[in-house]
Amino acid sequence: MNICKVLLPSQSRALALDQRFLMAWDELYSTCPWATVFQSRDFILTWFDCFFEFQPTILTDWDGKTMHGLWILTESKRGFSGPGLDLAEYQVWLSTPQVQQTFVKEALKVFSKIFPKKSIHLKYIPGSTSLEVFNRSSFFKPRTAWLDFQQPIMEVDKATLQNELKKKNRKEKINRLKRLGELQFSQITELEQFKSLIDEMTLQSDFRKGALYNKTFFYDEPHRKDFLLRLFELGLVHVTALSVNGTLIASNAGVMGRNVVHLQGINSHSPFYSKHSPGILHFLMFGIALSDANIPVFDLTPGGADGYKAVLANKNDEAYEFWYGPRAFIISKKISLRLKKWLKLKLQGKMLRNMDLSNFNVLIPQLKSDLTFWINRQFCFLKKERVNFLEKRTPVFEFSSKTDGINGGKLQIPNIEPKQFEISRNKLSDLFLWKQKDSKIPRMKLFQDCLVRIENGQEIYTLISEGYLIGICWWIPSSANKGNIDKTKDHSHFGFPSLTCSYYVGGKEELLMEWINWMLFNKLAQQDPLEKIFLEVTKEQKELSKIVLGSEYWKAIVI
Repeated sequence: MNICKVLLPSQSRALALDQRFLMAWDELYSTCPWATVFQSRDFILTWFDCFFEFQPTILTDWDGKTMHGLWILTESKRGFSGPGLDLAEYQVWLSTPQVQQTFVKEALKVFSKIFPKKSIHLKYIPGSTSLEVFNRSSFFKPRTAWLDFQQPIMEVDKATLQNELKKKNRKEKINRLKRLGELQFSQITELEQFKSLIDEMTLQSDFRKGALYNKTFFYDEPHRKDFLLRLFELGLVHVTALSVNGTLIASNAGVMGRNVVHLQGINSHSPFYSKHSPGILHFLMFGIALSDANIPVFDLTPGGADGYKAVLANKNDEAYEFWYGPRAFIISKKISLRLKKWLKLKLQGKMLRNMDLSNFNVLIPQLKSDLTFWINRQFCFLKKERVNFLEKRTPVFEFSSKTDGINGGKLQIPNIEPKQFEISRNKLSDLFLWKQKDSKIPRMKLFQDCLVRIENGQEIYTLISEGYLIGICWWIPSSANKGNIDKTKDHSHFGFPSLTCSYYVGGKEELLMEWINWMLFNKLAQQDPLEKIFLEVTKEQKELSKIVLGSEYWKAIVI
């Protein structure tokens, strides 16, 4: 083995232009037993091109002619990690089988000499990686920390997947979707097709992850789309879509390696079709398509198998999260890992505000969101308030028309058209025009409320004025699950459709009244015979209540 050395960013960038080095990289990648697509030069160099704020640091024994080991890292605020960061499902070094122990040992020692106070974090190392050197070395034990994870795998079995789709509940959902229009599963093979879908795919993904984890990756980092499109051109992204009458209801764009597609890229489904379970239907059809294409493995990503992964997984491997650094850093990391494990066991099954306290992936983002938002609110006394009432959902006021003819079908319906703002129906992208600054709730809670309401069958109407979201209003059909109402109390309007505003900017009540009356008469015009319609207003919406009480079309029936 040649001498291992560290190449700093300027040297690494120059080396990436050396064709001999690139050929040696390709050869090493093809011979390394644990290599994944995330260590290929196409993936890594494309990522550095798209995310130019990151620079490569290379650990290698390349001598200008031969190379037996290669470890590419990039530095961020938290230390060094693998290029791709959270876009790279696996982060690991490459070496030939002959030097698999020697290379990583020498690479870490030279790293410590050059960066004595820095750390390395890899998430995840594949379970197939040779790790014996860490078990045997007294040098590495106090300088490394590990966390092991289940890696659920779907080994594609076409007959099993077809049988899953034939089960009664899945057949019923497929038939219901077909009654809505033409149901089509397709693999996207042309770049222009992928370009036409990627905005909707990422929107659906960001909305759901924003609600669950307060993460909107593609909205915050538009370069992610460019990156996936470039990988698609290189043949490294496998894209499939499920649609009804041309409307995307589920999709997956997974980074593709040798005989495997990884659940890493974009995974989405439309909340408006959630009751039909389009996500799991799409994945079952996707597995059949992999079988037809002779791709034997769908990697469901490390972290355990629950939800839809439990349905799909038929094998479990292992993967590891890895930290390397100074002794003091590793001691603190090991203490935090043990504390987290102890807390998870103690909190198992315990709930707070409908949150599983042991599910840190959801709990921690929620707490961070609430705390950050509370701190920011302390400095917003003089700014406009944006009103919302997601926490207090039981309606205090209910209204029905003062005109008796409304129930007899004799009402002369006026032509009302709001002019001061734009109204859109079921347009998720409008939610990203909401401004958290000086609002009464964090974005995560706003998205959570919208997600629950949409999945319960409520129709969302967004009100946009001067380029930002001023209100979120809802049409709640009589058939919808009114998940925002305490059903233990008597509500005389159950069984009738209703309107409500879950969020609006203070001072915009007159505009909201325009929307309410516009929606009232639009919906009444669609009913045959005309039904009673209710408006739900909570006690905190005082200004809106006054305006509604003064309206010629509504009367208070519960105060």
